[in-house]
Amino acid sequence: MTACPIMLASCAISVRKDIRTLHRDSLCAQLLLPDASGISEKTGLHDTGRFLIEDSVPPDTLTILDPEGNRMFFMKATADSSGTLHATEELRGIVVSARFKNIPERNGAVRLTFDVLVPERMLNPHWQVRLRPLAVLLGDTVGMEEIHITGKEYRERQLRGYELYNRFLSGIITDSSELVYSGLLEIFIERNIPQLAELKNDSSLVDPDLVRGLYGISFRTAREHYFRRLLIHRNNRRQERLPDMFGRYVRDPFIEEGIRIDSVITDSCGDIVYCYSQSFKTRAGLRKIDLILEGQIFHDGEARYRIPASEPLTFYVSSFSTLAESKEKYITRVIRRRVTENTAATLDFRPGEYVLDENYSSNMSGIRHIKSVIDGIIQDRTFVMDSLVITASCSPEGGYELNSRLARQRGDGIAGFLRDYVMDLSAGAVTDSSTTPGRFIVKHIPENWNRLAELILLDSLIIDKAGLVGICRLESPDTKENILSRHAEYPYIKENLYPALREVKFDFYLHRRGMVKDTIVTTEPDTVYYAGLQAIRDRDYRKAIQYLGHYRDLNSAIAFLALDYNASAMQILESLPPSGKRDYLLAVAHSRCGNERMAVEYFSSSTKLDPSMTFRGNLDPEISRLIDKYNILPFLE
Repeated sequence: MTACPIMLASCAISVRKDIRTLHRDSLCAQLLLPDASGISEKTGLHDTGRFLIEDSVPPDTLTILDPEGNRMFFMKATADSSGTLHATEELRGIVVSARFKNIPERNGAVRLTFDVLVPERMLNPHWQVRLRPLAVLLGDTVGMEEIHITGKEYRERQLRGYELYNRFLSGIITDSSELVYSGLLEIFIERNIPQLAELKNDSSLVDPDLVRGLYGISFRTAREHYFRRLLIHRNNRRQERLPDMFGRYVRDPFIEEGIRIDSVITDSCGDIVYCYSQSFKTRAGLRKIDLILEGQIFHDGEARYRIPASEPLTFYVSSFSTLAESKEKYITRVIRRRVTENTAATLDFRPGEYVLDENYSSNMSGIRHIKSVIDGIIQDRTFVMDSLVITASCSPEGGYELNSRLARQRGDGIAGFLRDYVMDLSAGAVTDSSTTPGRFIVKHIPENWNRLAELILLDSLIIDKAGLVGICRLESPDTKENILSRHAEYPYIKENLYPALREVKFDFYLHRRGMVKDTIVTTEPDTVYYAGLQAIRDRDYRKAIQYLGHYRDLNSAIAFLALDYNASAMQILESLPPSGKRDYLLAVAHSRCGNERMAVEYFSSSTKLDPSMTFRGNLDPEISRLIDKYNILPFLE
């Protein structure tokens, strides 16, 4: 029986020894760049117009003939100290330990792909290794999902804790019938509540509290008498102790959130490499992302070793936004001296009256609206009001002559009301003489039958549209009203359409203050184009396309290319004159479409037009892949 304690003590000593070794050697996990390589073979001869490109017999080699007949070879090769190129074979199994990598920004996001290497000496069946990558973007540290590597013995201890806790849970009674002396309760019911006992095998729903026994005792009272109170007390105590017992038994609970992977190992059988991939939305001004790795080693639920932070792995972000052209774009605008502004308001009058009453019906809101328009014109001081034409109309009730006179009088009443308002408003301001009340012009429409016909056609609830419109087309206004008033749908028309016929129109005729010529042609910055350019800088390419899509220039092509709309980008770029940026973007587009010959040609052309494109090519995978494949840069130098 003493073997178990001796074995546990030996295990604990071994674990402490291993932990001391970790501290002594300062072991840490590593971040590595994954090795990506591939071979493609092509055959054939192709004429691109400017270059003749052929695939030679050796794979991954291109031969380009320029217009002067000079032959250039692009192959997988290396240059020695004398500059001589030597073809190379791909060496498998080589671990590249570079600490930086260029990554492209596509669709407003970048994807980091890296390997997490955990050395064998950090693995132990009794440990759990928790690793957490941290990404630093523009000074902000973003925690990524952790990687857990759990030893077999460590996991078994976790499971044993849950097993003990579940055993404690199983001791809690959840069936309330077990907390009552059921046999004694049934005997009591049979003797003292016979009516309830008779319903024992009855499937009908009966409230037992409504059934009383021989001595007025209810079922609830009887059941409380036969409660197993000691058992209930112990059961309640167990429930109250649940949180404490969970912490006692499960000292190291499973972590289920914020974990990328939790693998279980049986022994330390070698280094472990986990391929990690994570996407991030880019931010304006993001040039690089530094990645570090930190973590801890746990034993028996306690952190025993802090894993030192790894050397940073730097990802340099290549964004098409850096190729955007910062240029001002102007639009031509014709400024006219005279302008017109119009609005309308519903103003009601008492039957047969023409004096405007602000407090009648809903006049207050209509008057407030027209006043706000006048206030804006006078206070803006950009325009001078030459005249205000007020057109009043009446609904068809009553005789035509009466409505004609009433519409004219109501128009005069509105004009007088607003004339007084403008005079009071202008009293404290310097205004032109053209803003005096004498410039108010009144027009009237006695009965607007054409407008009524339009409203009838637009109303989906009216059935006899053709018949009603035919009435509106009759000659005599009084005849129209007489026939219409006898129509079955007249009550609906009178209640819902007639108020719109009493709407008052206001037409403001204005001229620009201080302007003499009738028209002036001017240019001003194109704010829409600037907003699109700013969207590119902010890496919001969908918004950039909305603003720049119809401009069809280099910046709009960049927005399309950033969202992988390669065909649209190529159509725009091919319509532009040759330039370093234009040819470089075409090289990217052709590379994406699988046309390596055209991609190489345009990249070569871009470096001649703009030598800086030579260095840019290493930043975009579409071009860097071709540079590595055909060893292009030595030829371009």
